[in-house]
Amino acid sequence: MAEISVGSGSPFTPGYGKQPLVFGGHHEVVAELTSVFETYDFGENHSILISGLRGAGKTSMLGVLRDAAKSHGWFVVSDNAGAGLVDRVSRSTMPQLLESLTGSERTRLTGLQLAQLGLQWTTERTGPEPKPLLRHQLAALAAARDNGGILITVDEVSSGKTRLRELGRFALELQHALEEGLNIMVAFAGVKIDLDELVKQQHLTFLRRSREVDFRLLAPSETRDVFAQTVGLGGRAIDDDALDLLVRVAQGYPYLIQLAGDYAWRHNVTAPQISLADAKDAHQRAIKAVTSRVISRVWDDLSEQDQTFLRALAGGGGRRKMAEIADRMGRSSQYVNIYKQRLVDSGYVQPDGRGYVAFSLPYLDQYISSLGQGDATDDDVQPASGDTWNDYPPPEL
Repeated sequence: MAEISVGSGSPFTPGYGKQPLVFGGHHEVVAELTSVFETYDFGENHSILISGLRGAGKTSMLGVLRDAAKSHGWFVVSDNAGAGLVDRVSRSTMPQLLESLTGSERTRLTGLQLAQLGLQWTTERTGPEPKPLLRHQLAALAAARDNGGILITVDEVSSGKTRLRELGRFALELQHALEEGLNIMVAFAGVKIDLDELVKQQHLTFLRRSREVDFRLLAPSETRDVFAQTVGLGGRAIDDDALDLLVRVAQGYPYLIQLAGDYAWRHNVTAPQISLADAKDAHQRAIKAVTSRVISRVWDDLSEQDQTFLRALAGGGGRRKMAEIADRMGRSSQYVNIYKQRLVDSGYVQPDGRGYVAFSLPYLDQYISSLGQGDATDDDVQPASGDTWNDYPPPEL
């Protein structure tokens, strides 16, 4: 990838839907999935469920897959799980893909297949034209390239009843297409608790066999690499002290990496090197922004009992025994475990050693404490062994 000239703009991409220049972590998964576009050796990779908390890189992962698929000549169908998904794809996306076919590819299609792609019938008809079925459109499109590959990505999966019905219709069409032997990879992205509800829908056997990819925080070394490589691609250098501070600020959270990096870059954009002063300015601005845009909204969206669980967890160094949380909530272990699993599936907490849980969304602990709702720190709360982020504590707010 070519370097960006100094002063031409920040190489960091904190805006929604913008793919980062450097995709951090998950290298083995990316390599395995993108190899399918070359080899057509799918293995378990016909259907992928990509889960993780907000800003963890799910949308970026879909972008990586789309770019790789296009580079190997695959058709790409991309949409989100909003209302009208089936109609948007069958009445707009699929006919547009046909328009992209070469002359020789079009000659492979029969009149019936052209109709299945949403075009006019080759003979005169009376009455309304039948609504095209997505499964038939996919089959016709694949035939244009001798059963060439088709990648389908669906972002923002939601567990609302209306959305699930729409997604269920869409997934059922994909299942029929897969049963016909088409070379299709489909990737759904969302919070795990919503993806789990999608998998529970009736008659969607193939989704229950999907490969699951869980996006959490990057390791400190991966975080450092993303900062350093992105700055380098932008044509600048970065002080070691500045890099250390940005790593601590970001805490492995992909959205915060892009946000803090962008602020540091823009603080003195004409300088050839990002300094500690730039990183300190980014620290204050990035934490304020992520608290407003993500953390406070996460907190407001939680149920009362979810909030009660997190209040019992907060203020103890971000990690507590489940037995202690149950005691603080005044509830049984069985009851508390229900909310623990909900919060784990939502990406906000994670198991952290035998009988312990910890926050997995950076700064949620501090936010709760800032509301005066966290419990006091206990002397017996110790960091988990082997937790590499212990060496990179977040800076003071």
